[in-house]
Amino acid sequence: MNSYFKISILAFASVAVCSFAFAEDKIVNTTDINEVKIYTSGAMVTRSSKVTLDAGQSVIRFENLSPSINPSSIAVNGTGDFTILSVTHKLDYLGPDRKTTEMIVLEDSLMNLNGKREGMLNQISVLQEEQNLLLANKSVGGANTGVKLEELKNIASFFRVRMIEIKDKILELSIKEKKLKMSIDKVNSQLASLNNKRNEPYSTILVDVTASARTLASFSISYYTGNVTWIPNYDIRVKDAFSPVELVFKAMVSQNTGEDWKNVKVKISTGNPSIGVTKPELFPWYLNFNYPMIMNSNAPSSIRQQKDAEGQIMMRDEVQAKSISNYVTAVQTQFSTDYDISIPYSIPADGLNYAVQIKEIKLPATYSYFAVPKIDRDAFLVASITGWEGMDLQAGNSNVYYENTFVGETMFNPVTENDTLQVSLGRDKRVVIKREVLKDFSSNQLLGSYRTRTFSYETTIKNNRKESIKLIIEDQLPVSQDKEIEVKVIDISGGDFNAENGKLKWVIEIAPGQQLKKKINYSVKYPKDKQVFGL
Repeated sequence: MNSYFKISILAFASVAVCSFAFAEDKIVNTTDINEVKIYTSGAMVTRSSKVTLDAGQSVIRFENLSPSINPSSIAVNGTGDFTILSVTHKLDYLGPDRKTTEMIVLEDSLMNLNGKREGMLNQISVLQEEQNLLLANKSVGGANTGVKLEELKNIASFFRVRMIEIKDKILELSIKEKKLKMSIDKVNSQLASLNNKRNEPYSTILVDVTASARTLASFSISYYTGNVTWIPNYDIRVKDAFSPVELVFKAMVSQNTGEDWKNVKVKISTGNPSIGVTKPELFPWYLNFNYPMIMNSNAPSSIRQQKDAEGQIMMRDEVQAKSISNYVTAVQTQFSTDYDISIPYSIPADGLNYAVQIKEIKLPATYSYFAVPKIDRDAFLVASITGWEGMDLQAGNSNVYYENTFVGETMFNPVTENDTLQVSLGRDKRVVIKREVLKDFSSNQLLGSYRTRTFSYETTIKNNRKESIKLIIEDQLPVSQDKEIEVKVIDISGGDFNAENGKLKWVIEIAPGQQLKKKINYSVKYPKDKQVFGL
């Protein structure tokens, strides 16, 4: 590179630096949030601001933004008669005081509490001085002069009464002072937590612009920020066993970005930009023989001896261990669904969960009762839901309400191959179920070299509801896994029996006040000199 070319580059750089240094610096402390698009991890924030630009070059400072901004995601657009030259991001540690309304209220409360406490401490101090004064003047009369009995009684009575009053008042004030001290400590702890966040850095976006004449510029700033998550949550509401299911789909949003979102337009997205968009790639998969390694103490540290296939010692360089990055591949994200929320929401940057309602839908459902009396004698009302396909619902926890009463929590998982979703709505004590052993039909017999055991159970069901119900009862018989163990079904009261897994099912309609009974009777035959596990 010749000297003339070097001088030209330096001159151009000097002009550029001087131009940027002497550009007018306009500080914009406030920008309005137009929209927040919340992903399963992170969020895209869009802000707007209007600035009057003078002719020439200016640097606009958009301050007090989230410290967790991804600089690569920043996009700045504008409308007006000006040109955007560059966009720069930086973290500022020395900026404007960001004392919140909550902090101001807490500081005022702290000042008030401290004032009350100081007043109480002063009262206690004065009372203690009075107590010391009384104790210091207990002697009455002169050294050679006595005191009349009546005067002594009066003095003793005054001393006693006043000392009790002082001690009681000191005790009362001490109790109040300790309570005030506890309140002061709590306020100080809360202030300390808020001040820690206050001292965190904030982001500043510098936009270098130039305008040929004075003009009004409108800016739109968008950026991706971390420390934001949302998880799906549902309310499943059932009015009665004849109504459709009301499903309320909500997003539980949590953010700790350093900036509060107040009455902003919200979009909920099932996407996640943080996992990358690079397609997967396969690396060569090599196979080789694993020869035993023999260390040679005379060889250099980077050389190792290895025998070849014919047993001859050969030398090779030591193979360096591969990094895990050699095998890591990024996967392209799938298409996401965006839910545009019509009403604005306020979500503070406190890390707590805030519910954003996405949609409320009614789904057709059929209702039936399920019971497994071998395990639990209660009948469970279950809603079999259909019609949710195509709504891109996500798996999540759900709160279940039946007849306007909270009955519990369950997992709502729409990712299933079945055409119905079953949701348990709780126990119904009005359906009474009892399962007991029928001893008269159970036996234990020996015949030759085999033992035969017979088992018999009876399940009694009574419907105490005012309407007929459909009830599915499940039970089971043992399944043999050895040819020497023979299980024989004797009586299952017309139930549907699956010999492969031993499950037995009755589907019954039972009228109000009706009582039904279902029996199970089966035998197990096996060699008498062997013990059957699980019987």
